[in-house]
Parts: sequence; structure tokens; C-alpha cells
Amino acid sequence: MLIWMSRKLHCIYIPGLGDNRVRGQQAAVNTWRLWGVSAEVVRMCWADGEPWEAKQVRLLRRIDELLAEGSPVALVGASAGASAVINAYAARKDKLVGCVLIAGKVNRPAAIGSYYYRHAPAFIDSVRQCQTSLRQFDSGHRRRILSRYARTDPVVAQADSVIEGAYNQCVAVSGHAYMIGSQIVFGARTFTRFLKDMR
Repeated sequence: MLIWMSRKLHCIYIPGLGDNRVRGQQAAVNTWRLWGVSAEVVRMCWADGEPWEAKQVRLLRRIDELLAEGSPVALVGASAGASAVINAYAARKDKLVGCVLIAGKVNRPAAIGSYYYRHAPAFIDSVRQCQTSLRQFDSGHRRRILSRYARTDPVVAQADSVIEGAYNQCVAVSGHAYMIGSQIVFGARTFTRFLKDMR
């Protein structure tokens, strides 16, 4: 246990649907080292036609690799990426430190527009699975979830991000992309502190 506690926390960041263009997000994630964590970006490639189940297997394999190395691991997901985070957390809930959701779409799959059924069906299946995953968390697991959402977001409504029993925080900004960008840059100091406090 002392060895685990002495190792640097490793954060996996999972971006949303536009994850074919992550250069800016990668640059932001690279700065998280300033807050005492190592981090990497894991893309789901939401629109490539691969089924959600295969994407989840790849994500869990990467998590298991890090755990096998003795690294404490936490997950951070933005928008559609938050659904992947919740499902991975459910699968490894007693092994992961915790997770952070930024403008996360994890509730109300029926509210997703028809465009995404055609262009990102894996995303639809991930959000649907979230409804089962969320029911697997007891109060202790939920306290390891920090969900941040914008005051006004035309893409992901607050109801899509709020999780009962988690730390739900409304950030006084407007806009989906701005919410994500501002949080992975300026919000990282506080959400990485939240994750480190969970160890």
C-alpha cells in the first residue's frame, strides 16, 4: 500500500466525438504534469465504425497495463468521453482512484439526436451502457466521481451530467467547447487535486 501511495497518479484523458483532432487537447493534457500527475490521451475514435464493445476492451486493456505496473490510475472524460469513463470505472471500480467528467453525456440516451445514430453508433451504445453502469456504484464509488458542467451548454444539458451522490459542480461558463477547453487547461489544478485526495 505504501508503494502504491508513493507512485505518481496517472490520468487517462478520453476526449469526445471530435477525437480525430486532439492536438490542442493533447497540449493541454501535457500541462497536467505541473499539478503532479502523469497523463495520456486515449482516443475512442468514435466515428470509425468499430463497435463500442471493442473500444471498451481496448480502454480496459490500457488501464490494466498501468495497474499491472503499479500505477494508481484515474480517468478524465469530456463530453462523449465521459460515457466511456463511467463504463470503465464500473468495470474497474475497486481498482481505479476515481474519475472526472467534463460536460459529460452520461444520462438520457433517448435525448441524443438521430445524426449520432448514423455517424457515431458506438457513442450511443456507450451512453446506453452508462445507465447500467451507474446502478453499480454505491455511495463510496459515487463520491469518487467529480462531474463538472457549464451553466449553459447547448450540446450537453446539465441533466445529462448530474450524477446522484457524486460531486456535481456547475461552472459559471457558457458553451460546450469553451467548457471543455477551459477545464482541461484552467480547471486541471483543482480536479487533479480532487483525484489525488481520493488515493
